Amino acid sequence: MIVAILLMAGSGTRFGSQIPKQFHRLSGKKIYQHTLDKFLNTQLFSRIILVCAPEYIKQTQKETSFNDQVYVVAGGQSRQASSLKGLLACPSHTEIVVIHDAVRPFVSEEILQKNISLARLHKAVDTCIASGDTLVHTIDLKQIHSIPLRSQYLRGQTPQSFSYALILEAHLNATQKNSSDDCSLVLANKHRVFFTEGSEYNIKITTELDLFLAEQIFRLQYSDTAPSTKTLKNKRYIITGGSGGIGQAIIKSLEKEGAKAIDISRSSKNYPANLCCHTDVEKVFADIFNKFGPVDGLINSIGFLIKKPFICLSEQEIQEIVAANLTSVLFCCKCALIKTQGHILNIASSSYSRGRKDYTIYASCKAAVVNFTQGLAEEYPHLYINALAPQRTATAMRHREFPDEDPSTLLSTEEVAQSILNCLKSSITGSLIEVKFKPHPKEL
Repeated sequence: MIVAILLMAGSGTRFGSQIPKQFHRLSGKKIYQHTLDKFLNTQLFSRIILVCAPEYIKQTQKETSFNDQVYVVAGGQSRQASSLKGLLACPSHTEIVVIHDAVRPFVSEEILQKNISLARLHKAVDTCIASGDTLVHTIDLKQIHSIPLRSQYLRGQTPQSFSYALILEAHLNATQKNSSDDCSLVLANKHRVFFTEGSEYNIKITTELDLFLAEQIFRLQYSDTAPSTKTLKNKRYIITGGSGGIGQAIIKSLEKEGAKAIDISRSSKNYPANLCCHTDVEKVFADIFNKFGPVDGLINSIGFLIKKPFICLSEQEIQEIVAANLTSVLFCCKCALIKTQGHILNIASSSYSRGRKDYTIYASCKAAVVNFTQGLAEEYPHLYINALAPQRTATAMRHREFPDEDPSTLLSTEEVAQSILNCLKSSITGSLIEVKFKPHPKEL
């Protein structure tokens, strides 16, 4: 059995608020709830133990009653005491325990997977990242006594993962008090601790500045989809805009995986429709439901760009851009009938991040798609709903509007399609997945 312990009993004195930081809201949800969702969505854990201050137990139990995997226990006066209480709440047959700060909501599934794998191999593992700053050593907090070699020092994060028997023994044998790090207790018990690479995004929200940075990360919604061995064979996915460059690549990739791709577009042979017309959308989705029943997912790959200054756009052009890039997505998400734990993936664009000269309406619509997707994920917790924002991609539309662009600097449609397959094999939701251009080795 693999058990996660989320430590959330701290008072948050450094945060400067009467409410502990873990209970502050971040993008509409409490910080600890974002972290808990990340752990639940990975489906890696048989039990998740929340260790919180006694006065918050009833509130936390009420907020987590939706899932019988989640247990809430009272913490202690220190991090060390709270960690021990979490360990004592683990079932006796626990094999691996993953201990994590509940105020680190951006931990990735890949980091969690690596922690578990290395804990099985080495019995003790920390999560660390390199320091970009020079480190100094001071004894009296007044003067610098030495400047150590930075490459030999790392910044410790969480999770920290262990063989359950090892970490429980280390806590029970501990002579030091108020340790802020479980690995130090294992080292004191004469056992080696290994480490895996963490992430700069895996920040700990400790101050108001951290909360501000976390809001920005959520706005960008960094998401790290770990490689998966899950199969898409025999699953059915609706692809809107399947006649476009990215849409065609998605269809080919799905069919290569053994999935059924159902194309909806104006030129579709089997399911033609004007996706900007609600009546057409209702009818075509009803036809698909009558033939296949609920599908495994919906991928909205519709896009329409006119590169022209805003002042030069006609009323009809504005309406067409909004309808194609936003309204069609709303209609399709509303009318699609998708299986529980199915997927909705809305393809946005890297232009969502800020307004772009000469295609302001297009960029605005893509920003709206991102915000709509994140909100819909909260309304539909039974589905995995994400947005995907590719950087500049080599499509016919891109070549038409930017004819002088160097094609070697563009993403291929196949690269975008592969990112979509990775997302469909994952359990992430409410995320914005950015697909970034990576130069090929010969271009470096």
